[in-house]
Amino acid sequence: MGYLRQTLASDCVALGIEDLDDSVLQRGEPRRLTQLASLKVNEAGLDGIYYRSRYGHDLENWALFEPFKIIPYEAPIIVRPDDVDLQEACTLLGLKIERP
Repeated sequence: MGYLRQTLASDCVALGIEDLDDSVLQRGEPRRLTQLASLKVNEAGLDGIYYRSRYGHDLENWALFEPFKIIPYEAPIIVRPDDVDLQEACTLLGLKIERP
């Protein structure tokens, strides 16, 4: 956050944002700010961003920049269509799961 606060200081002033912190980015608005934050992290050579969702701090979001390399460290987890967390995510996003 310190890196982004320093790097995006002039952009924040131009957008009318007095102080950049996690809560400002979690709002998702102005969209230009979140786009710039993502760009700066990518330009810093990082592979992606991990952040808490605006729909709840118990939800994790991961954004990976292409090209990327994923190295699994454990066995994959099978998510069934009736999984409670999957159903909740679909409800939040207005999605439906179609079964074959």
